[in-house]
Amino acid sequence: MIERWTVYIAEKYIKTRRIEKRNTTLKLSIVGIAAGVLTLISVISVMNGLQMGYIEDILEISSYHVRIENINSDESESGLIENIKSIKGIKKIVPFYDIQSLVQGNSSRLDPVMIRALDPSSSSSDKGFLEQLNIVDGDFDIKDGKKIVIGNELARLLRLKIGDTVSLMVLSGQSFNRLSPDRHNFTVSGIYKSGYYQYDRNLSFMSLDSGSGLRAGSSIHLGIKISDIYKDREVISLIKERQGETLKTVSWRDYNRAFFSALRMEKISMMLLIGLIFVVIGVNIYNSIKRSVAEKMEDIAVLYAVGGSEKSVKRIFLIEGFIIGFTGGITGIISGLLVIINLDRIFAAAGFFLQWFSEKIMFLFSVSDIFPSVEISIFPESYFYLSEVPYRILFSELLLIFLFALLSSVGSAYFASRKISVKTPAEYLRYE
Repeated sequence: MIERWTVYIAEKYIKTRRIEKRNTTLKLSIVGIAAGVLTLISVISVMNGLQMGYIEDILEISSYHVRIENINSDESESGLIENIKSIKGIKKIVPFYDIQSLVQGNSSRLDPVMIRALDPSSSSSDKGFLEQLNIVDGDFDIKDGKKIVIGNELARLLRLKIGDTVSLMVLSGQSFNRLSPDRHNFTVSGIYKSGYYQYDRNLSFMSLDSGSGLRAGSSIHLGIKISDIYKDREVISLIKERQGETLKTVSWRDYNRAFFSALRMEKISMMLLIGLIFVVIGVNIYNSIKRSVAEKMEDIAVLYAVGGSEKSVKRIFLIEGFIIGFTGGITGIISGLLVIINLDRIFAAAGFFLQWFSEKIMFLFSVSDIFPSVEISIFPESYFYLSEVPYRILFSELLLIFLFALLSSVGSAYFASRKISVKTPAEYLRYE
């Protein structure tokens, strides 16, 4: 149990060092920890926003949570759906197949595109799918006639808008030697912008019936959405119990293993690199408390003389390290949250300042007539496929960052306090 007098003395030491004008180490330690926490929160939150945005796009739009691949026939598909739709945890089952094609719009160019033929009734009621797809023009209407929904990047390249006709070219024939190009016309009923360039540029949607003429032997798959994506293996086990081991079932973990592993490694590497800030601050705190121990040896000897134990005296400096880490950590979390919430405004203000500064420099050196003014942006949309900087704040990561900062400070104080050793207080005070 912590004695009250150790906390009192630790607070007195900190207040004394705060008043001293020459001793700026304490303030720098607190500021350093706050800066490290702020930096980690800002970087990790933006990285979470980018990565989780991509992951949600992939899971909701393309890969699904569980896939059953290469179903033999439409009869097998309908029977399989009836058999597994009652499994606990399954929210949605969407039959689909993919078609590779060439697409031509109002320009003469031909572009490769992936066509996903979906069951209209299942996909239209899938809230997660529609939210991530984000229809920006028209509707997700693939029910009636030959209609197609395309991405905004493909629409921009092919100069397409709602109601325009798009031509799809596929190879069809009874055998490889008899393959011939075949053209099919579709009407654009919707344009989406998911924020994932690969989908917005290359992925389009139509109904299963509309795509039957383009299918050319493509196998039907079932995309399954479940309530808890981390129970995918349990759902796969239940499906195999009902249908046997012959079905080829793929989890979202396995289907996107390489991509998700790269994202995880990127995040861990970034946290470790930025976490080195706390190592530097920890060394600073260690030296600060070590010097404080040396300066307070007379006081320490008095505490030993009046009955204070070695553990209690060391605890004074541990409390000092705790106060430094706690104060810096809380300050960094508050500052980091304020920065993240106002990140777009900060970047806009920085761009405005850089614009103003560049114009003043050009005017100062009289080159404004030679070089035209250029609009400056921190994240120009021509280079970054972003309309705003995404961020995602996770409480678990905030807590982890705070504990990391606190432990670096307390750990430094612990190693610095190990130097305390006054075996004969009276003799030490005699020489003082």
